[in-house]
Amino acid sequence: MIFCFSGTGNSLHAAKRVQEKFGGELVDMAAALRGGTVSYGFKPGEMAVFVFPVYFDALPVPVTDFIQAFRISEGEPDIVGIATCGGSAGGTDRMFRKLMRRKGLRVRAFYDVKMPDNCIFWLKPPIREAALMTLKHSDDRLSDILESMQYNYRVPYRSSGAAGVGSALGSAVSGALLGTGSFSVDDTCVGCGLCARICPAGVIRMEENRPVWEKSRCWKCAGCINRCPQEAIQYGRGSRKKFRYCHPDLK
Repeated sequence: MIFCFSGTGNSLHAAKRVQEKFGGELVDMAAALRGGTVSYGFKPGEMAVFVFPVYFDALPVPVTDFIQAFRISEGEPDIVGIATCGGSAGGTDRMFRKLMRRKGLRVRAFYDVKMPDNCIFWLKPPIREAALMTLKHSDDRLSDILESMQYNYRVPYRSSGAAGVGSALGSAVSGALLGTGSFSVDDTCVGCGLCARICPAGVIRMEENRPVWEKSRCWKCAGCINRCPQEAIQYGRGSRKKFRYCHPDLK
């Protein structure tokens, strides 16, 4: 069984690669949280693979929330983590293992794969050509990861103690940056409603054919701003000239 959280498609692509290789149901962690479905049964020898992006060198809020709520009703699956990241996975492996230990579960392996960055809020996503080159390397890395998983979880990612401290700080900082007050929409909006449909946190509603961020905090997945077909959604004053990125699978 594969548990995935994805805003602009990187982690979803990685999760589908795992599914193609090993089979199993693909579970959207955000949808499961909203629906209250957090208990799962596993067959003998089955894996529980968690695939998610890295935000501020830390686990995204919905991933932390899902793992804390996660229950195993039957079986003893091998727990595996796969983190997609624009730069480094930092100490997310330590955060992941710690959360699982608290539930009495042991992580067999954790892997990282570098993919194009989507953090348009404070960084500059790569242009199309650079993103495509990164994706080529990421698919090679995913092939290596799948082979490692197949052969007794070889060569896992392990961070340093310093990276663990950095991730703890990143998690604290990100918690202060989840506000929605900087989002706006310009006159190029056509009222398609895609942003509201795809928002994993459910914070966007359509009002008079315009998106409204009705909650004060979101998960900063960047799905709404990067996937808007008109590039009508803005964040502060600096996003208008930035390239929008989402994984080609989503197009």
